[in-house]
Amino acid sequence: MRRFLGFAAALMCLAMSASAFAANGFTTANVSLRAGPDSSYPRIMRLYAGTAVSIQGCLEAYAWCDVIAYGERGWVAGRFLQYDWDSRRVLVPDYGVRIGIPIVTFVLGNYWDSYYRTRPWYRDRDRWNRPGYGYHPRPPSHRPPPVRPRPPAHRPPSPKPPVTRPPARPKPPVAAPPPRPVPPSAGHPNRPKPPAHPKPRPKDKDNNGGG
Repeated sequence: MRRFLGFAAALMCLAMSASAFAANGFTTANVSLRAGPDSSYPRIMRLYAGTAVSIQGCLEAYAWCDVIAYGERGWVAGRFLQYDWDSRRVLVPDYGVRIGIPIVTFVLGNYWDSYYRTRPWYRDRDRWNRPGYGYHPRPPSHRPPPVRPRPPAHRPPSPKPPVTRPPARPKPPVAAPPPRPVPPSAGHPNRPKPPAHPKPRPKDKDNNGGG
């Protein structure tokens, strides 16, 4: 009887623990649950396509995500995770910002101390902290703020001095040239014409001794 009660209590605890990790994500392929956000970290277990996981957070750009599956804590590449959002499943790297999945960091010492103390590779944690092994966050880049271009200075145009022109001088009157004398016409001078002589009248035949 006691064994039956103990077994029933164990089942109830398992059901309660499973309900605590809400299945809000799913794997899209057969992937490995690893002890850190890199394929070089030890593999904890194999997750098959469609496995329900609880996404706790992701690194920058949702490259790797911290998940819980079957009560185990570990990391899965973000490109193999979907999220149940707006009545459909969407890829975490594409919709992580809209969904509101938090961005987290990974510190190997704290993470392994919390979840992997009983693992056989836990004693090699110092090796994974060395440069060239596993994941190391990039140091923040300190870039100077971009130089904003200054707006062009609008200077009022300088007034130009007035142009002083000398007064126009009056033009002298134009004197017409004197008439030129007409030269005498070439050839003989004009001679006076002789007086006109009247023509003789014809004599009447009757007056010349006729009858």
